[in-house]
Amino acid sequence: MSTSGLDGVLSWAQAHLIASTCAQPLAPVWARLDEAAGSLLARPLATLDDDPSADVAAINGYAICGQGPWNRTLNQALAPGECNLLRAGEVLPKNADAVLEMDRAVSESGRGGTMLVTGRDELSGLADERVRPELWAGIARRGSRAKAGTTILPAGRLVTAPILALAAAAGHDELSIIKPPVVGTLVLGNALLSSGRARKGRVRDALGNTVPAFVAALGARGNPAVRAPDTHELLLAEIEDANVDVLITTGATSPGDDSSVRKVLRDLDARWLIDGVSVTPGAQMLLARLPDGRFIVGLPGDPQSALAGLVTLVAPLITILRGAPLPVNIDAVLAEDAPFADFADDTRLAPVILEGPESALIARPVADTGPAGLSGWANADGIAIVPPAKGYRGDAVSVMRL
Repeated sequence: MSTSGLDGVLSWAQAHLIASTCAQPLAPVWARLDEAAGSLLARPLATLDDDPSADVAAINGYAICGQGPWNRTLNQALAPGECNLLRAGEVLPKNADAVLEMDRAVSESGRGGTMLVTGRDELSGLADERVRPELWAGIARRGSRAKAGTTILPAGRLVTAPILALAAAAGHDELSIIKPPVVGTLVLGNALLSSGRARKGRVRDALGNTVPAFVAALGARGNPAVRAPDTHELLLAEIEDANVDVLITTGATSPGDDSSVRKVLRDLDARWLIDGVSVTPGAQMLLARLPDGRFIVGLPGDPQSALAGLVTLVAPLITILRGAPLPVNIDAVLAEDAPFADFADDTRLAPVILEGPESALIARPVADTGPAGLSGWANADGIAIVPPAKGYRGDAVSVMRL
């Protein structure tokens, strides 16, 4: 078995289900508009004022008062026989009782340099002083579109740029959002390099930038990774001081008494949710919850195995904490045999390229080549979930999109 030495080993489906159900959405908070993008609305967005907030012109035309003809004026209060030229949406002058559409008006110069407006007869097309619109025609009355407090967007929507524009136009300065989880990353080990090529027996850290970027793409707030020596005292201090909702560690998850991550979690009285998964790669991933409610995700130090842990545990956990719906996997048919799992009871997570229409997708496995065997993951459209005893050409598989 690929998880020898671990306790309570789960199948991949069981582990993914636990990660998808072990948490609740975080508490709602009020956020400024510039902070709310990418989060989910915790409350419906409602109008603060009547829409429109005053009587406005519904069309381009002349706001009129009384019977025509009308002398054009700029006054904000009309007397009988006066009119004011308006664009659609502009507030009506006082005493206006209708808006005469531009195409139904005849405008001509009057005495003393005034402008005289007369209604146009629809049949003859000529000016006719008896023509005027019905009372209140061409007017959008205050609150006719929506009263103050009307819901204009339901809760649960992802806050996008158009939603921010809508909120601002409605007069909102803040939005009630589900608090995006804050995620920290601890990269364990002294032998990892932070820049340049591998040298003198030391390899490049491939996860310090990857993990924060992955969680940020899910809508979480990914703090920059922190490098920490793989020692019990320092790791304990880092975990205790981490002001995060989820802390992800990389490395030091192998079973045995020399695993500092496991020792620290025992000292912190963590509740173990997942301790090993029958999966290739990534068998030694783990998930625990601290007494204060924070989650600890332990990822193996091998980059492929860590990526498997990200899609298996971290992605569903972050999604649930955000209050977002879990993505639906897609079905595809393997165009070639998938790489074999390390053990017969393992689920194989295989990078694939997707081809064809959505209704008849073909999944073509990509070889685990390149530095750290990551070329397949880097070129893949998704990750095929290949159960034990499956993975042959023509087999139907479920695929997680990347």
